[in-house]
Amino acid sequence: MALCAKFKSPLCQQARRFCGGKISLAFLALFILFILSFFFDLSSGSNDISFVNCVKALFGSGENDAVLIIKSIRLPRVLAAAIVGAGLAASGCVFQGILRNPLAEPFTLGVSGGAAFGASLALLLKLSSVSVFFVPFCSFCGSFISVSAVYILSGQKRFDSNAMILSGVVMSYIFSSAVMLVYSLFSAAQIQAAFIWIMGDFSAVDERLLFAAGAVIIAGTIFLCLSGNVVNAVSLGSEKSKTIGVEAERAVKIIFLTASLIAACAASVCGVIGFIGLMTPHIMRKIIGANHFALIPASALLGASFLPFCDAIARTVFAPSMLPVGVITGIFGGIFFMFLLTRNKKS
Repeated sequence: MALCAKFKSPLCQQARRFCGGKISLAFLALFILFILSFFFDLSSGSNDISFVNCVKALFGSGENDAVLIIKSIRLPRVLAAAIVGAGLAASGCVFQGILRNPLAEPFTLGVSGGAAFGASLALLLKLSSVSVFFVPFCSFCGSFISVSAVYILSGQKRFDSNAMILSGVVMSYIFSSAVMLVYSLFSAAQIQAAFIWIMGDFSAVDERLLFAAGAVIIAGTIFLCLSGNVVNAVSLGSEKSKTIGVEAERAVKIIFLTASLIAACAASVCGVIGFIGLMTPHIMRKIIGANHFALIPASALLGASFLPFCDAIARTVFAPSMLPVGVITGIFGGIFFMFLLTRNKKS
């Protein structure tokens, strides 16, 4: 907020008027979509529960079996999907804005690769038998190491956007190779749990972990939403941003680290989930424009709606068997970008 208060420009005035007209309708539609997606995920599964029974179960009434399924099994999973989806979408939107690159997201910046390596190592060494927090802790450490390396490498080029993307790609390759090396040292039976985790999975979400990581993700996402004007200024370039009172390099450091922290916490909860941070900002940019004061919270709302929807699909397609949710997001993401490429070619 202090950064936002440093300058007054047409960007700020435009951001303060975002509540009117088309954008206001878009946010109303997104909120309704979030509610529908939330209850769709809550009611879906091998045992379908109606919307009315879901609401009753949330308030502790209704059949005992329904209350147990909703409160103990599905509610933590749906909350995790909504929180992680919002965090990944917001961080992806911010990465694209400050780096001015449409391909920027947690996966391409190496955050997900580091998380995959840390969690795979912890799972294969069976550290989860010591404490449920060891796997997410190792995942977070892997993400932190990867982000630190990207930060240091890009710092040599004064945090140039191309340098950050290239550094992230390099770290992704390094950690992907490290994961394959770890897998080659263990048996197939030991690899299965780690492999499912890498594809993104909400089936083993721990409520204690969700409370801790969720608090960080929510707080970080709120900060990113309030930094929309700063991202607008930084996206103009360092020279133009200085003319309106924003020190681009310092702003990029703070926002980059916050977005990376969100992505690392999200990966520690459910593993590697791609395309959310890449796809949702593109969709919302087409609908409400490129003003990040509105674009970041809109992307977060769409992410909080889209990931629970994908989780519901993952639990119902082959019920009672459950697919990793990362498989569903990958399919939707691939189809989405094929559509974009085809549309651009026709244009």
